[in-house]
Amino acid sequence: MLRKLLYSTAVAGVALAMGGTTPGWAQDVGVFGSGPDRVCNTLMTKDNTSVLRPGASAPVRQNATFGCPEEEMMAAVVEPAAPPPLPDDGEVFFAFDKSDLSPEALADLNNMIFDIKDRELQGIKVVGHTDTVGPVDYNLMLSEKRAEAVATELVKQGVPVGLITTDGVGMADLAVETPPNTPLEANRRATIGFE
Repeated sequence: MLRKLLYSTAVAGVALAMGGTTPGWAQDVGVFGSGPDRVCNTLMTKDNTSVLRPGASAPVRQNATFGCPEEEMMAAVVEPAAPPPLPDDGEVFFAFDKSDLSPEALADLNNMIFDIKDRELQGIKVVGHTDTVGPVDYNLMLSEKRAEAVATELVKQGVPVGLITTDGVGMADLAVETPPNTPLEANRRATIGFE
């Protein structure tokens, strides 16, 4: 406290000696103005105004020397952009008793691949399905082949193989509930889920 009082007294004394006025105890040094016309080391009053010489607009400068600080730049705070939402799960459909991709299925898959390009995905899960025609074991094998066909095409199109997992569930998870031995394209599919 004594140090601050001595400093304030010294600053006020400098102001008065230089012909300035102090509308209260001068207590600090600061910057007057902005841009290239800034004046540093100016005497400041308690209410943060520069001490001015009588009849002049120039402030009284403190006789101590120190570098004029760089003008503070207000840096815009830029929030990182939220990653785009994951695309909706997709599906491609197969002909009866087939595991190869039709031109329509390839087009649908290419649209999905376009949607995921340049995204940081954690994984892609491909699940093959069948309709209710045929034996359970055969349909399980066919559903696995359908999932593998989709995965192979994804890799051909540049999707890292390590992102892809496949599974086949046969007729266990129907899109449309049907009785046994009912051929239905809506159930002959592979679903593609993005994580």
